[in-house]
Amino acid sequence: MTSESTSLLLSDSCSPYLGQKKRNAWSLEETESLSLFTAENPNIQTAAFLLRDAILLAKSTSSFAHTDVFVSVNKPETLSSYSTATSSHKSRFFRRILTSSLVRAFLRLCMVGIVLLSFVEPPSWCRDFQGGDGGGDVGGGGSCKAAMSAQGIPAFYSDSSSEVKIQPYYPNTGTVWFTEEQSIKIECFLVGMFLLHTLLCLAADDFSIENFFYIGVLRLELDTVSARRIRNASIFRWVRVLTLCLLVKGILSFSLMSNPERPFAVFLRMILFITYSEGLQSEIMTVMEILPALFSVGLVLSMVIAFFGLVGVAAFYNTSEGSEHFSNLIEALWSLFTSMTTVIYPDVMMAGYNENRFVALFFVIYMILVFFFFQNVILGYICNIYNNRHDAKDAELEKAREDYCRKAFDVLTSGDVEYVTRQQLMGVFMILNQECDEIGAVEEERAELIFAILDKDGSEKLELNEFLYFGQAMLLEFEEFANYKSFVEKYFPALLESEFYKNLKQVVHSDWFERSVDVMVTINAFVVLVHSYPMLAGKSFQDNLDYAEIDSPWEVVEVIFTIIFAFEMTSKIAVLGFKRYFSSLRNIFDGSVTTSAIISAFYTCFTSNDRTSHLTRFIIMARVFRILRFFVVVKQFNAMSKTFYGILPAASRVALLLFCVIYTWSWIGIYFFGGLITRDPNNPTSYLLEGTDFADAFYWANNFNDMLSGANVCFNLLVINNWNEMESGIVAVAQTKLSRFYFLTFYIMGVMIVNNLVIALVIGYFLDEFESDNDEVDDVFESGRELVFDSDQMPTPKEFGKYVARLNPKYRLTAMKSKKVLKQLFSQRVRGREI
Repeated sequence: MTSESTSLLLSDSCSPYLGQKKRNAWSLEETESLSLFTAENPNIQTAAFLLRDAILLAKSTSSFAHTDVFVSVNKPETLSSYSTATSSHKSRFFRRILTSSLVRAFLRLCMVGIVLLSFVEPPSWCRDFQGGDGGGDVGGGGSCKAAMSAQGIPAFYSDSSSEVKIQPYYPNTGTVWFTEEQSIKIECFLVGMFLLHTLLCLAADDFSIENFFYIGVLRLELDTVSARRIRNASIFRWVRVLTLCLLVKGILSFSLMSNPERPFAVFLRMILFITYSEGLQSEIMTVMEILPALFSVGLVLSMVIAFFGLVGVAAFYNTSEGSEHFSNLIEALWSLFTSMTTVIYPDVMMAGYNENRFVALFFVIYMILVFFFFQNVILGYICNIYNNRHDAKDAELEKAREDYCRKAFDVLTSGDVEYVTRQQLMGVFMILNQECDEIGAVEEERAELIFAILDKDGSEKLELNEFLYFGQAMLLEFEEFANYKSFVEKYFPALLESEFYKNLKQVVHSDWFERSVDVMVTINAFVVLVHSYPMLAGKSFQDNLDYAEIDSPWEVVEVIFTIIFAFEMTSKIAVLGFKRYFSSLRNIFDGSVTTSAIISAFYTCFTSNDRTSHLTRFIIMARVFRILRFFVVVKQFNAMSKTFYGILPAASRVALLLFCVIYTWSWIGIYFFGGLITRDPNNPTSYLLEGTDFADAFYWANNFNDMLSGANVCFNLLVINNWNEMESGIVAVAQTKLSRFYFLTFYIMGVMIVNNLVIALVIGYFLDEFESDNDEVDDVFESGRELVFDSDQMPTPKEFGKYVARLNPKYRLTAMKSKKVLKQLFSQRVRGREI
């Protein structure tokens, strides 16, 4: 890249390679012509780099891959300090390695591995475990294996009549697969891979610390988007390097000094994971913005709880209610907090309520304030902040994309010329193919289709309002519609003109065909439920379903339904083709059930026993779930189903945040409470649980003896129900009520913030989906992510035939955003449903 370029790309994969690697799939004549044209017009290279940044902004949707950071610099002279880094052949070589799909995939695998290692390695509490016999089998002392496998007669039984005699002394999930030595070797390998990646990043910047941490770039005058992303990338790189240093220190401490105490290694692994995940970083930033806004609401809520606590201590003094829940201010506050979560309501008031019915007024007023009002105010705050932040972020990215496109447009146009020609755009594609590995190869046919899509008026010129959609258009991938042809169209073209096939095609495409199928599905569901009523009601039921001997009316009816649904499936496949048929989730489910019923029918013709009879009954019962197809027919249900399917890419970011919270609190639980939930008679701690709600509820498996058990406890806390019984056990074995802060902090972070983020995401997406007009583009497939168009009928005809255009799934766009982009690119260009 020359100094005339007004764009500099810096990525977390260390400034993607901008060299001269040829990746053209163009005709020789076109290539030679464009090479000469671009050599005569050096401004095309400048525009290409600007458009590259616009494309990367449009692709900036990944929730898992490591961050892509870029910056556009308006003043060419500011790039002089980076000329060496961008022109070095060695740095280009390392960038080429770092941007390869294989290296990126391997890096993601290491990211997953470093986190999952925490779930299968020995927890820190048992690494110096010394087990006694206790009359049981402890498998030897001095290792986690001894603790995890220790079993025998417990210190006491929760219920001696129902519990088995031999119990595990330290209940766990059995997922500790590695020894300490094995886990340290695996961690050493994974950390080594991250160190190698960091070294390659440094090499790609010509071993310049200033470039590696973006120190020099931060001094430049940057636009808002680039400045924020560069600043965040610099911070996370510093954190990453520091985390790797601490992990290496721990490994060396274990290897050289035989020091097994490395409890913070589990936490550091999550920190390392966060530094590579852009989606997780984004959600953490959202939480950081939410916390200050919630402080005022939380402060008022705390004052309300404190007020009711003071009143409760005074009002219930020397009563049974007071002795149970309001013995002092601290107990009163805790009782009121747990009441707010509804986990002990109305139990908290029953002692006083049984003596005086007016006691209910105190608790009802309290619950109205904190549960019905403040809890929903917090939800409203979070919904508002979350949706506003993402709307602002989308608007900011859209503006930045348009700015890059405007700058590129200004570079390509000069004087009185206010349009970009086809030859100029083809030249841009050639530069992108030659010098921008991070974009992906653009074949000649795809380049022509993109130009035709952008050229709305068919003038063979792109005006500014058309050119601004360049970034979105580059997200498209195309597939010839011929690949969607049915086997009849491919192998029996003579049948296409037959009256039978024309009528079949008309029937399959008709609305009444789908309505008829809906009716048959409803009747079949009713028949199955009536026939299976004795079994569903728990009564004795003689099931002699056997297709080998169709000797009852029920079996005749089931065979008829199987034939009907088989005809429906084969008819659709014959008309639509396999690829289009299976592009619909509804068809995938319907086809799977129908195929299973057919296979089961043939199988039972040759095999007749109880197992095949139950298999057939199960498959027939599965047909009842085909009633879910009404989710597509009824608008409200349709919006719900589309919300669930379309929200998955966006939900993956929140899911990562939720996993991060659960992982972190599970580690905290192991650090403070690991090994305390025990039934070992030789461990005095085990007797502390006798008589607690925890032991009486048989909650032994809810513990922090390993990471997976801790994660299960955290998920139970997220659901809220009965978490007070888990808390009673932890308080008993920890022998301090300060352990309640663990549950308090998780409720604030996990339930009040993260769980409400999920609610905000679902509500926002559902409202958008419910209010959207689905008729703006007629040819959108059922998934909302694909569109069929005929290049011959576009304003700029290309005579390439029909194509299916879709947003590349690797960009993880939600269905709503995919639909929006398709509408922007194809609205008022392509019409008609016939395909």
